[in-house]
Amino acid sequence: DVNDNAPRFAASSYNVYVMENNAPGTSIFVLTALDHDLEQNAYISYSFVNNHIQNLPVSTYLTINPINGTIYALRSFDYENFKNFQINVEARDAGVPPLSSSATVNVIILDQNDNAPVIVSPSVESGSATAEIVPQSARQGYLVTKIMATDADSGQNSRLFYQITKSIDTTLFNVGQNSGEIRTARNILQSDNPLQTLVILVKDNGQPCLSSTVTMN
Repeated sequence: DVNDNAPRFAASSYNVYVMENNAPGTSIFVLTALDHDLEQNAYISYSFVNNHIQNLPVSTYLTINPINGTIYALRSFDYENFKNFQINVEARDAGVPPLSSSATVNVIILDQNDNAPVIVSPSVESGSATAEIVPQSARQGYLVTKIMATDADSGQNSRLFYQITKSIDTTLFNVGQNSGEIRTARNILQSDNPLQTLVILVKDNGQPCLSSTVTMN
């Protein structure tokens, strides 16, 4: 047999989806090439070709089994650090001279809900409460303040909802589920307690959801 057939992949490129926070050592993909020659000329070995990920050698992040083309993750990926990268894999036969071909693998990191909402306004120290002044003349719909929060995740995992989980008078205030705006639910009365305490919960839309709270006086 003359080594006149190079190994061939079924496709020139592949998309691989990996959930972030994967366990190091996990198999993420298997690449297979075929060679129509015989015996030694059909023996295929797999390797990465001149690849860098975030300016580091691909071997920092991945390894490939040279015999069967299985790609393993050597570390846990973080979607918030990088969302995708590209590597090139070569299949080389054992003929003399050897023949080879390559394929591109696009690794796409999927977001996991691993970041709780962070309340940025009002800004309070841990364990303390923020204070807001509401005039005695405030009517129904008066804007007391607006809770602002961020979430480092993406998509539905970063969608935030607001709710009051604790209050002295449940009839006095409400919060916009999507806006975070705290408003008076009715007119303030002379008989109302002058000091009101609210606990606001901010939760994301991940599964399971993560949340943070802020206490307001």
